[in-house]
Amino acid sequence: MALWEKSMHLTGPLLEQMKALYGPRLPIEVRHYLSNWIEAQSWDEVEPDNLQHNVEATRLFEGMLRALQDLMTTYSANFITRTQLEALYTHMRNEYVQQPLELVRVVQNCLCREADLVKKQEQLSAPSPLAQQPPSAHAQIQQLIQGVVNRTEAMESMFRQLSSKLENFMLQYQESFQIDTALRQGNRIPIDQVGKFRERKQLLDKILAKDAEEMRNTCSNMGKHFLDCLEQVHLVQNLVVTQELANWKQSQRMFNWEDDRGKAELNNLQQWFEALAELLWRNRLLSKQLELLKTRIPQHILQADPFASVAQRITMQLVELIQASFVLEKQPPQVIKTANRFSATVRLLVGGKLQIHLGVPEVLVTIINDKQAKAVAADPNKQIPPNFASGDIMNNQKTMEYNSQTGMLSCGFNFMQLKRIKRNSDKKASEMVTEEKFTLLFRTHFTIGGGELEVNVKTESLPVVVIVHVTQQPPAEATIFWDNAFAEANREPFVVPESVPWPRLSEAINCFFHANCGRGLTVQNLDYLGRKLLGIGPEEDLSMMSVPRAQLCKDQLRTRNFTFWEWFYKHLDLIKATLKREWMEGSIQGFMQKSDAEKLLLQCGSGTFLIRFSEGEPGGISVAWVTEDVISCERQVLSLAPWNKHDLGIRPFADRLHDLGHLVILYPNKQKDDVFGKYYAPPPSETNKDGYIQAPLKVTPHGVASHFGSNPASPAPSIVSMTAATPLSPPTWPPLNGLGDPLASLPDFSGSMQPMYDTSDLMLEVPTSLP
Repeated sequence: MALWEKSMHLTGPLLEQMKALYGPRLPIEVRHYLSNWIEAQSWDEVEPDNLQHNVEATRLFEGMLRALQDLMTTYSANFITRTQLEALYTHMRNEYVQQPLELVRVVQNCLCREADLVKKQEQLSAPSPLAQQPPSAHAQIQQLIQGVVNRTEAMESMFRQLSSKLENFMLQYQESFQIDTALRQGNRIPIDQVGKFRERKQLLDKILAKDAEEMRNTCSNMGKHFLDCLEQVHLVQNLVVTQELANWKQSQRMFNWEDDRGKAELNNLQQWFEALAELLWRNRLLSKQLELLKTRIPQHILQADPFASVAQRITMQLVELIQASFVLEKQPPQVIKTANRFSATVRLLVGGKLQIHLGVPEVLVTIINDKQAKAVAADPNKQIPPNFASGDIMNNQKTMEYNSQTGMLSCGFNFMQLKRIKRNSDKKASEMVTEEKFTLLFRTHFTIGGGELEVNVKTESLPVVVIVHVTQQPPAEATIFWDNAFAEANREPFVVPESVPWPRLSEAINCFFHANCGRGLTVQNLDYLGRKLLGIGPEEDLSMMSVPRAQLCKDQLRTRNFTFWEWFYKHLDLIKATLKREWMEGSIQGFMQKSDAEKLLLQCGSGTFLIRFSEGEPGGISVAWVTEDVISCERQVLSLAPWNKHDLGIRPFADRLHDLGHLVILYPNKQKDDVFGKYYAPPPSETNKDGYIQAPLKVTPHGVASHFGSNPASPAPSIVSMTAATPLSPPTWPPLNGLGDPLASLPDFSGSMQPMYDTSDLMLEVPTSLP
């Protein structure tokens, strides 16, 4: 079976991870349409970092375009498909016409990770009806539900036949009883009619015996049909609850779904839950009707009760289904700061079908610690007292609302606020408050069937960490990351492994980065991260290494005064806050060693630059470029001191690159202005309405002129420059109103190659006339 065919059969989080591999750089539609062609090429023989392989990369790129053109010809009669292929052709041509080696890198990464995900699916998949069938999970569930519908309709038809037969049987039984009574008394029947009455009695007895046997068989068959139907419902319920719903929850845990994709999956689940609830309710009503009918059937006909415990079993399955359908559509934030407002939304997936909204259920939210969570898990049916909490939450009670258009019964808490938290006094001495986990418990109760059946439901949020200051956010996020990535299904709250193999951790880091930044990490990025975290060289095999949780988020890196997680998280926060669009477009190389960046750039022409994360400054991003010394003519790579989130808040990243005219080509071969030009700020007007001249901030590295000559593409200098390439002698200005020289207090602009900029909103007022 081809790799792509196996990839399409991935399920749950693995399927979502596979989808996340593809985006603007390689649309998943291209992977699908060209699956056979892509897998037939020798991608591994081309080294994307070796410019000598550019010819082979170009051959692959042109071959891909020809394959798309062939498909356009094949589907020329299909307007929709042809239009889609034309768009894909244009996109791929524009994306890689100047950088075919980058196409090789992207395809290699996607195929490698695809193969890993398929291998993991094959290792983890357990024998089950869902895994053994080639149809998709959705198709199989729908097919099984339809089978239960057919069985239920067959039983309802058998019940109608049984009711009709019983009516006829009772009429004939009554007639036979009357004739028998009359014959026994003897004086109520004329002598000449006795023979006819006896013949009639014999005929009725034969008919009654036959009907009794048929009713006995019908009851027996209905009992078997009931058991078979309940087995089928149990099978579908197992697939929907323990697999599909569990997969949705796992994806919500890993990808923090709050978009249309997550809601669409939940809507599919609601359709299945509603279908199962309706079928169970129909079977429950049918079982009750049979109980009533059974009291009218003579005891000698039913030698054994074929419906024993059927109603009880149906009720038990229905209650289990309703309890499983109470889910968190929107999770609360997993790091909650006291006194900050937060939100969450719960939904009851069977609410519309069972008319639960007519009872106006009210949901209560409390926060509980790990001990309390363990107590709830140990006895799920135990009644929970109202004061069962480890803190005080404001606005924690609300009535569920029914939307008749969407059929959803849900409750949105938009103004919750944690006022107080009670910490665990028994925690270990080495355990920090940012490692202590809680959960939000949502619960309600209601009745169905006109008060006939009372149901208590509850659900818990993903683990949360409570902080009191923003400086606690990164270590708290580390606790949540480890729990989300490595918590086992049906674990004891909130137990997690203390160490995991690096391949599992790298996959989790990639998913986490993708979920937060819109694009995952490359194989090279992950390899660098693993070696930095473990402190090992390129000769050691990362795949055989295990990583303790403490090494990820508590132990400081070698020769550094910060942890790996603090360093990694601040880079992620930088991307989220200021560089997400550039990251998603693939303009940033990201995690790599400075020496590797120098090797890549020395193979390129002068003015080529790349963007990577700082190795020594958490949350810093640096620009390295290759240049040629004007005196010695030696090629060398220079790097700007890193910029952090605060710096990029003063002047955006694209404008900073625009200031640096010597940066011309973004590695490997994209024109800087083609990539970042759309993000440049428009040039300011010379004056504004209040008569002031703008003094824009600009970036200029110190000593830059000594390393390379001027570039004709450099932007023209601004009217007032707040930086200088070399130390400046202040010009002599006429005194302004006795204030003296306005530049006398400016600092000396000398020093190492450090990007300089003014952080004030200084604007110079130019007088209209000088004395």
